[in-house]
Amino acid sequence: MTIIRFMTKTAFAPLLLAAAALGACSNSFIFDYEGDCDPKYRVKFHYDWHLKNSDAFAAEVEHVTLNVIDGEGNIVYTHRESGDALRQPGYEIVLDDKIKPGKYRLQAWCGKGAEPGNTSFAVHEASTLTDLRCTLLPDGDDTSSKADIEGADGKEIERPLGRLFHGLSEELDFPDEEGVHTYDLGLIKDTNTVKIVLQHLSGLPIDGNLFDFTVTAANARMEHDNSLIASQPVTYHAWDIINGSAVITSEYEGMPGSFAATIAEITIGRLVYGQEVRLEAHRKSDGRLVFSVPLIPLALELKGHENRKMDNQEYLDRKDDYSFIFFLDEGYRWEDSFIYVESWKWVNQNQEI
Repeated sequence: MTIIRFMTKTAFAPLLLAAAALGACSNSFIFDYEGDCDPKYRVKFHYDWHLKNSDAFAAEVEHVTLNVIDGEGNIVYTHRESGDALRQPGYEIVLDDKIKPGKYRLQAWCGKGAEPGNTSFAVHEASTLTDLRCTLLPDGDDTSSKADIEGADGKEIERPLGRLFHGLSEELDFPDEEGVHTYDLGLIKDTNTVKIVLQHLSGLPIDGNLFDFTVTAANARMEHDNSLIASQPVTYHAWDIINGSAVITSEYEGMPGSFAATIAEITIGRLVYGQEVRLEAHRKSDGRLVFSVPLIPLALELKGHENRKMDNQEYLDRKDDYSFIFFLDEGYRWEDSFIYVESWKWVNQNQEI
């Protein structure tokens, strides 16, 4: 009987040990063998704040800089990561051993334009939330790694810009409870592409290199919450100009003919409703103004049926690609009775533009 009783106790010992371990997790006891009872924190990203509504994070975001901010506004942890990992399904940042349970906010500058050492934007080194600023860099001066960042205020930008994204959460609870706690941070795109198409009313070829295409906006500096900081206007120039033509044959309805156009592309910073943003073209030969129009009001006039319910700022945040078609008369002057914005014809009804 003694031998049988001893064998029974020995056989059940591992089961009793496992039960004790489970009890330790649920009753907050600490044992030497306990290892999976601590809470686990994960942060994921999504970028669906655009007009297609699908998640384009993996396709468009090449870098993340995530900041974790405590209730006092102090940055307690910063995570930077670039490369192929961001394109993998289920990408997430693990914060298990980086922060303690508590209440935090998440803030992020993302995209190629936020990557350390890039030549588009500089994310300021900071220890508090309110110092987490981002600044557009001037041409030919990589100051993104300097403490005292020289911005592009009042300067000319003649290069394409790396994509820039911003994210900021409300205060979130990171509980002291076992299990995996996942937080999803949404992003807004701050960089925009503007395409200007010039066509001659007669169909004659146009050399876009004879014109200086610009967008002027005071958007060189952004706060931690993505609002614009007052700054001198930046003049963005076209960094790519393509001349081309299309031939219409008799196979199609209407008269056959050849239609020529030039396309200029400009990359600009964030657009904010109420901001003065001017789209212009000048002739290089004599500096004569060809056209000058307010970009934001024109873009908002033609939201289209599906987007009319959006408020103006939401539309500007979701839209990141704008196309404008201008027609020139025989004197290479702008025929200002109408403009095509995207595929919509905007008719000037004696309005001041």
